[in-house]
Formats: sequence, C-alpha cells, structure tokens
Amino acid sequence: MRRNRVLMMLAIVALACLSLGLGRLAAAGEWKVEVVSGDRSMVLTGVDAAAMRAHTVKAAFLRSTGRIDGPSAYTVIPMDAILAQVGGINPEQAIRVTARDGYQMVYSFAQVNGGIFTYDGEGNVLRVGGPSMLLAFESERDSADKLPRIIYGRPDGVVITDGHFWAKAVAKIEIIKGVEDWQISLSGAEKVWLDRATFESIVTCPVTPHPAVSWSVAEKDGSTSTYEGTPLWVVLSVIDGGDTPDGHYVFNDDFAEEGYTIRVISKDGMAAELDSQSVARNNDIIVAYRKNGEYLAEGDAPLRLVGDLPTKKHSVKGIATIEIVGN
Repeated sequence: MRRNRVLMMLAIVALACLSLGLGRLAAAGEWKVEVVSGDRSMVLTGVDAAAMRAHTVKAAFLRSTGRIDGPSAYTVIPMDAILAQVGGINPEQAIRVTARDGYQMVYSFAQVNGGIFTYDGEGNVLRVGGPSMLLAFESERDSADKLPRIIYGRPDGVVITDGHFWAKAVAKIEIIKGVEDWQISLSGAEKVWLDRATFESIVTCPVTPHPAVSWSVAEKDGSTSTYEGTPLWVVLSVIDGGDTPDGHYVFNDDFAEEGYTIRVISKDGMAAELDSQSVARNNDIIVAYRKNGEYLAEGDAPLRLVGDLPTKKHSVKGIATIEIVGN
C-alpha cells in the first residue's frame, strides 16, 4: 500500500525540532545519559556503552517529506540492555526520553519493543514491528552533537522507520507509567490519521514555530486546573492544503479568510462547530492532551478542546475526528 503523502509528512514539526536547538555539544565519548526507574538510577557513558552488547547495524529513516535518509552505519546498544540496568520495563510502563535541549518524547511499551511502521525503499508501508529500539553512540552519518540518539534497526539487514522516532542528543531515559497509543482522524483537503507520538512531538518541541500552549480553568471547588496542548489552528494546518512545495505544513491563511467550518467530533458522536476566522492563528483555542501535568483521564482522553470557546458545548471531550467542512 502506498503511504499517504500527508502521513509521510505528518512528523515535519517533530523532525525539524530534532534538528535544531540542541544546546551544549557533546564531544565523542564524553556524553552521559541518566537512566531512571523510580528510586533506581544509573549514569551511562560512552565507556559503559562500549563495554555492553555494542554492535553495528545499518538503518535508515523516512523523512516527513517522503525522502529516505540512509542507510548509514551506527554503533548501538539495545534499549532493553539499558533498561535492564534499572530493573527493566513491563507492559504497564513506557519510557520518556529527554534531549539536551529539553525536548521530550514518550515511547509506549509497544514502541520500545519495535512496534512501529516499517517501510520499503519507495516509502510504502511494509508492516508494524520487526526492528529493535537501539541507542546509537557512534555513527558514520551523525556529528557528535546529535549523539547518542534513538534509532530502530536489526542485525540482519536494513530497516526503514519513521524519522520522528529517532530522538537526538539523548540526555535522560526514564521509565514512567504506561501510555496508551491513539489516533484521531483529520479530514479536509487531505485525510490523515494523527497519532500520539506525532502530536506530542509538536507540543513539546522547544524550537517549533507552532506554539505549545496552556489554559487554566476554575473548578467548582475553587481549585484551578491547567490544560496543555497546541492551538487548533496548528492541527488544521495538516489538512488545509497550505503545505509548501517542499512538503512543510503552513497554515493556510487565505483559505481561513475565505471561510470554512471546523467540526470537532467526540468518540460518542457529540460535535461542535467553529468558524475558520475565529480559529485562525488563535492560540486561545486549544487541543489539549494533558491536565495538571497528567494525561487526560478516561472520558476526556485522548484530546479535549478547551480555551476561549463560544459555549461550554464547544469543549468537546474524547476527540475522535476533526474536519474541515463547507469548503
């Protein structure tokens, strides 16, 4: 099956984030990665890595523009060997990877165990699963400021995976409470599925031009709750036909000015509509994924619309679909 062009480009913000703002450069052999699980922790260095089950693989990744980068050779250690140093990981857990610039990405238990898409040399989807998550600390391709990094590979041949999973300049690996992977449907000039990893990469990237935002609300008991996410207009830029010739998503201001309707639909079929002029470049209408520092609870999850909305009805919980209609 030919991969949808939009899906191939969906991680552009995440991939751009991984290539910018890395902070302090790590000279070869001088890097350190903190590995944490509860009250257990250790510091992994280049010397430690070389003494572990280090081996060489060739791997490639699919850029968001559809171009395949590689294959290139990497010296790696398996992620399971790293996690074993602090007690390992179980199916109810996930890992959070933090880069030297503060960028974070959360990998589910399935993703830690290679449960991601693989592709052929033309960018067509082959299957889910097959590769292993690895920490690369030497590379014929990457400079020292990008190492160590997460890659996916296997010893018996080249595997091609999504580039937005290849977190660079890793500084910390934490075992955390498990996360549930999800997808929501986006429909407009294009149709595509937006997944958890891509959404979180957009929100947490410290150098993205698409802002991460928060919104505080007063609860009935007098407390305050804070939601975190990204503006709705950022999500719309994926499906409003405004991408540039090189495949980068750009919000289509002209289309929004002409006018269209945005329909946000929940998992139980409840829907709310907004007009494009009120949403365009408005950072106060937010697609949220966290509340008070935690993932949204069941009922609100995976995403909820919050912010400066026309009515309470517009605060759609459990978003399943976002559509552009009437265009």
